[in-house]
Amino acid sequence: MRIWGPPHLGAHLGLLLHLWGLCGVSPGVTPEPPGEPQEGQVRLAGGPHRCAGRVEVFHAGRWGTVCDDTWDLAAARVTCRQVRCGPALWAPGAAQFGRGSGVIWLDGIRCAGSEAHLAECPAHTWGHNDCYHGEDAGAVCADSLEPEPPHLRLAGGGHRCAGRVELLHLGRWAGVCGHTWGPREAQVVCRYLGCGTPLASPGGASPGGASPGDAPGDAPGDAPGQVWLDQVSCKGTESDLRQCRAGPWRESTCGQGGVANVTCSGWALATPPQVRLADGPGACAGRVEVLHLGRWGTVCDDTWAFPAAAVVCRYLGCGQVIAAPPRARFGPGRGQVWLDGLTCTGEEAAPSECRHKGWGVHTCEHSEDAGVVCAGSGLADLTHLRLAEGPHRCAGRLQVRHEGRWGGVCGLTWALPAAQVTCRYLGCGPALGAAQVSVPGEELTWLEWLRCEGGEGNLLECQVSAWGAAHCPHATVTCAQPGETPAAPGEALTVSGATTKPPGEALPPSSASPEPSGVPPGAILGPSSENLTHPGEPQEGQVRLAGGPHRCAGRVEVFHAGRWGTVCDDTWDLAAARVTCRQVRCGPALWAPGAAQFGEGAGPIWLDGLRCTGSEAHLAECPGHTWGQHTCNHAEDAGAACAESEAPPPPQVRLSGAPDRCAGRVEVLRAHLWGTVCDDTWGLREAQVLCAHLGCGPALEAPGAARYGRGAGPIWLDDVTCTGEEPDFFRCAHRTWGEHNCHHGEDAGVVCAGNSSSGEVRLVAGPHLCAGRVEVLHEGSWGSVCDRGWDLRDAQVVCRQVGCGRALSAPGGARFGQGSGQVWLSELTCAGSERHLGQCPAPPWGSNTCGHGQDAAVECAAASPPSPSPVPGAPQVRLAGGPHRCAGRVELLHLGRWGSVCDHSWDLAAARVTCRQVSCGPALGAPSRARFGPGEGPVWLGQVRCTGEELTLDRCERRPWEEHDCGPEETAAAVCAGEDPPQVRLRGGAGPCAGQVQVLLNRTWLQVCGLTWGLPEAQVLCRQLGCGPALGAPVGPHLPEQGPHLAGLTCDGSESQLAECLERGAGPSTCAGGAAEARCALPAGAAPTCAYLVVLLVLLTSLGGALLWLTLRARCVPAHLDAPRAPGNIYLPRRASPGQVEALQLMDDAP
Repeated sequence: MRIWGPPHLGAHLGLLLHLWGLCGVSPGVTPEPPGEPQEGQVRLAGGPHRCAGRVEVFHAGRWGTVCDDTWDLAAARVTCRQVRCGPALWAPGAAQFGRGSGVIWLDGIRCAGSEAHLAECPAHTWGHNDCYHGEDAGAVCADSLEPEPPHLRLAGGGHRCAGRVELLHLGRWAGVCGHTWGPREAQVVCRYLGCGTPLASPGGASPGGASPGDAPGDAPGDAPGQVWLDQVSCKGTESDLRQCRAGPWRESTCGQGGVANVTCSGWALATPPQVRLADGPGACAGRVEVLHLGRWGTVCDDTWAFPAAAVVCRYLGCGQVIAAPPRARFGPGRGQVWLDGLTCTGEEAAPSECRHKGWGVHTCEHSEDAGVVCAGSGLADLTHLRLAEGPHRCAGRLQVRHEGRWGGVCGLTWALPAAQVTCRYLGCGPALGAAQVSVPGEELTWLEWLRCEGGEGNLLECQVSAWGAAHCPHATVTCAQPGETPAAPGEALTVSGATTKPPGEALPPSSASPEPSGVPPGAILGPSSENLTHPGEPQEGQVRLAGGPHRCAGRVEVFHAGRWGTVCDDTWDLAAARVTCRQVRCGPALWAPGAAQFGEGAGPIWLDGLRCTGSEAHLAECPGHTWGQHTCNHAEDAGAACAESEAPPPPQVRLSGAPDRCAGRVEVLRAHLWGTVCDDTWGLREAQVLCAHLGCGPALEAPGAARYGRGAGPIWLDDVTCTGEEPDFFRCAHRTWGEHNCHHGEDAGVVCAGNSSSGEVRLVAGPHLCAGRVEVLHEGSWGSVCDRGWDLRDAQVVCRQVGCGRALSAPGGARFGQGSGQVWLSELTCAGSERHLGQCPAPPWGSNTCGHGQDAAVECAAASPPSPSPVPGAPQVRLAGGPHRCAGRVELLHLGRWGSVCDHSWDLAAARVTCRQVSCGPALGAPSRARFGPGEGPVWLGQVRCTGEELTLDRCERRPWEEHDCGPEETAAAVCAGEDPPQVRLRGGAGPCAGQVQVLLNRTWLQVCGLTWGLPEAQVLCRQLGCGPALGAPVGPHLPEQGPHLAGLTCDGSESQLAECLERGAGPSTCAGGAAEARCALPAGAAPTCAYLVVLLVLLTSLGGALLWLTLRARCVPAHLDAPRAPGNIYLPRRASPGQVEALQLMDDAP
């Protein structure tokens, strides 16, 4: 079992974990192995985080590495996108994350940065390389800077590496019992905290820093004297205390051994600081320097790697490491080179604990000084850039977002190399100009200066002075737009509405006529099918597009040596497609696909390795390999899609990837090719316009990230922005057709309400209404669902759709008998949140080869679905998140979505209407403040005021739909009596207001488990029984004849009935914590009890009888008969307290 839940688990799991933990000592859980890796899958290994490490790719059933030859930030960008870790920050080589093993799969990789996965980048053939594992490539992505929420700390020791071991659980810190604590456990703690190795405690604790600890009660945590764990036992090799064996989780105190303490070597290294970062933009980035013998010196970059940089960042309190740049990135140092051959594991407390050649022993120069960039420097924000106030997205004032605010770059040292890096990073064309512009004095300036060489992958690799600078002009840049031909040198540019010019040049007259679009001045068009002297005879170098839907789209073929041949897609890009489109006299290039998108050609492959600038007159002018020399096959034939020269047909739109025509991946038709829409800026307003365009009713959801699968073909639209009022989807603003910075993993989707009955579901042939074979209605006919890919998430959609709560199981194999007719759906991949099955990603209706022996079924939690509203046309109502269908959060179905009700003005009258509407009998309570959890959808109703006599909730006085001022923690709930309302009683006490608590649930009286029983629960019980305030909430012994206990009862004291305190999943269970009892005060005005009078009467009667007997004996018994005898004993019982008896002894000493 797990020792404690991860910090992000809510407190509502606490009871479950508590009960589970009481079962005894269990080993730590080993995570379930992930699914089988897929061809081309990428992972980052050997790093401190899943988003930083050595790049490894899966091919031919084996994991292998990537060689760092030609490895750059563009390739790292593709890698980070593929592993879903945010932008790339650094692209190290030279096995910075350790040497891999096995095969080196990729070498000579050249990515543009926009590819969907690494295998799409041009590279040598798989496994062909001239590298060794000392050249393994790595990547550091932005998400690696997100720290893990803390769950372990050392407290009360005056330093983060010394003190009492404390664990965070359910929002509170508490300790660990020390009676089994030793050096191995201390080793795990020190390693996890990056504090080096355990030491003997300064105060003379046991060796290894494994002090038994304080006496119980002197804890410095949130819960003084309390501990979460005992019996902790580690091997010493675990990376986290959560992987060690331990006793059950429980809140307790320690007797023997006290509380565990640890002192790590990092404590001894705390002062004075031995490391600094020099000549950087702040204390957390710069050249690494160490103090030795009173002098500062540098560290040589031989063997300098990411683990050593991580030790430096942690030692300085600068957070995660971003980069470990070598080669004096922050300038050469002076004086001694103190360390060389520094090799760290990453777990050391300081660089001095790492292995090295010896102080002052080296073979280096200061041009090899090591550097480091830590997250605390803020330099990762240099990846958050924009160009503002320009005529288009690739021109304007350069701004950087830091600490949540946008600020400029001082333009006094701004130059074209830095502009070139900026344009490349933003996905624009080459830099056309770098200028400066005056700004108001209140404008924020983040960067004082920025110096680049021009070849860097992002500004993070440049030299920079940040953050904050005096007022100065701001830098501006003009980049060529993607697909735009760069202007000739000396041509005037426009930036931020102002025309600039090269020094000494006059502006062109306003009447100057520009050259035709896309044709550079003086360019001579190469041969094409439009300008041939003899149209039937192709000329040398002529180009055509074959296998496409029209003459301006297809596979690129070129005529050479009397034969038509194809072009390899290695290095093929939009610039080459632009040349092709110009040569065949079509419009601008829209798309440059590879991988034989328009079918495989035949004959020779004439061209490979083309590198066009886009301004060439024909393909033969582009640099490339010699004619006919290549390493390709026809599966790599390049293609091009151009805008047609005549007026194109109007674009069309459709939804794909789901059975329902009103849900799926958004696809648009342009130039006779279907393509997708990128999810950048995609939201509910855009989805609303699209749903209206398709006649599919209102939009319910606007999913991105290829929810309905990755599309194929071009990505036609990006940055789609609608106001919501457009009459046509194509009236929304967007980038130029085909211009984007996305991949198909970002394809946009939409879920509309629809306007047909397709997707309606029923359960057939089951034991009750909430279990059975799944059948779905389509085109007026009921059919079954195939069990291929059928799982609990698919079943959850069905259970929600039929109003039967959560899914318990998803059986296949015709568990509830074989259906008849059509098998409508198969291979569903629902997320679990869809409104109906037709909205789940799946093949089209009826597209499968399943038989009825594979019919899918479900078993849902609720025994019966909620009754429909008693008034036709009224919104459907349900109670969600509660222990049964007649208690829970109030939700209404409106516009196809379930939403909650605000608890402002919510009362028992409103709950009464709700209970009537869901056919659950009278209302018992009207809890507020999200008693049964916050809802997931919108808040539909606010300020609901009912008299209690309304037929439906929407007829009560209320605000308009979705008009409210509530947050997610202010949702209303209702507790109804149901068909079998729970009852309570007290048994075995001194009166009607004291005794053991029992609850009637499902016609069975249950004892209440005492694990969660306390005064708030007793207060509610006393109120429900009509007694006075609760005086106590003891936990007593079980009554064995009563059977199981009721678990899952938690109150806050304000409830009117115990039924409101039942948690979801509450019911009969075993209990190891005793049975709940309650002592309530008698209600005011109640008649006093006669129990004490009865006891007094018995005592007086017994005493009178004894005195009468003694008197008779003394007077009536002769003396000779009075022989010596043992004294007679008479015991008169009286009730002193439960379980106690006082004996009254009367001694007879008469002669």
